[in-house]
Amino acid sequence: MRPRLSGDLRRANRVEVMRSFYGGRTLTRGDVAAQLGVSVATAGTIIGELTAAGLLEETQSARSAAGGRPASRLRMRAAAPYLVGVDLAETHVIAEIFDQAMTRVGHFQMPVAPTDDDPDSVVGHVVDTVQGVIAALDGVSAADVAGVGVSLPGQVDREGGVSIHAPNWGWHGVPFKSLFQKRCELPVLLDNPLKAITLAEMMFGEAGDHDDSVVVNLGTGVGLGVVAEGRLLRGRTNSAGEWGHTVLVADGRPCHCGSRGCVEAYIGAAALLDLLTDVDPDSPLLVPGDQAATVARLAEAAARADPVAVATLERFARPLGMALANAVNMLNPELLVVGGWVSAAFGEPLLAAVEPVVKEFSLTVPYDAVTLAASRIADNPVSLGMAVLAFETFVLP
Repeated sequence: MRPRLSGDLRRANRVEVMRSFYGGRTLTRGDVAAQLGVSVATAGTIIGELTAAGLLEETQSARSAAGGRPASRLRMRAAAPYLVGVDLAETHVIAEIFDQAMTRVGHFQMPVAPTDDDPDSVVGHVVDTVQGVIAALDGVSAADVAGVGVSLPGQVDREGGVSIHAPNWGWHGVPFKSLFQKRCELPVLLDNPLKAITLAEMMFGEAGDHDDSVVVNLGTGVGLGVVAEGRLLRGRTNSAGEWGHTVLVADGRPCHCGSRGCVEAYIGAAALLDLLTDVDPDSPLLVPGDQAATVARLAEAAARADPVAVATLERFARPLGMALANAVNMLNPELLVVGGWVSAAFGEPLLAAVEPVVKEFSLTVPYDAVTLAASRIADNPVSLGMAVLAFETFVLP
């Protein structure tokens, strides 16, 4: 591991200071110093640099408890440049544009067929959504955008801009960044959606008040992100969180990754549709070839206590609860946030169905220490997290 250089430390401190202000927070220099565990003078120096760079601004003063001079408060400055965060999944591409205060100001999306897995085609969809979200915002051009963050399912080489392995597409070693920049000149970075979702929950969501959290993503693919002692856990190769490819059933169902019995094979969106088919092969809730539409119908039907939908949800909750219990036992979090588009479709009924199963298969002490919650981030957490990473890479000095 290379030594931490002084420049690295200064930049890390600036990142931590900016993260203190995400979510519209207003803070004094003393607040920032206390959060970071540094002196007020050190916090003031960093804040001065960020204010000079146009990233922070003074706002109202805070009245001193001791009756002295009011302490000025600061906030993130809502202005250009803009950042684009892209949620690229097996069934959709969503691009959202944010100002530098991380306020969403535009949204553009298109569906993608799971069989549309040619790298050139997928990159083309991403470029189209990026250009579409910029074009839809009045008075904004590509020149006003500092950078783009794109989430790629599977294992991602952040430094090289390469999709190392995307199991659901069968990708190996796809040079995504270079393919993107042949069509679009905007600076771009890549990361895994699990990291983006977890970062969004840390900065804007449920995990912000907890030092040890697990953030679960339920979609076509599944995985989790880990916050350990207040830090996003990446692992040696940025692969931490591939919980979807841990084995739930020995020699069980085949998985896209090439193994058998993986968690994803039992709780991914495709598995949920298989369960619905098992419960009622002729169900009108099934939309052939469209996972998102089927899950939406299923969730709506479950909310009105449709027997087929309720039975499907109960059967789905069993492997999901077992897999979540494994995470609780292994990672011992304070908070377990369940997110992703499948979770968002069902909302609280999914948690209600799964919590008894988690309790059944968890050890007593870690179960008693954890709180289960649904993600409540209004914006798409993947695009939000990728926009934060783009901001911290391309804007933050």
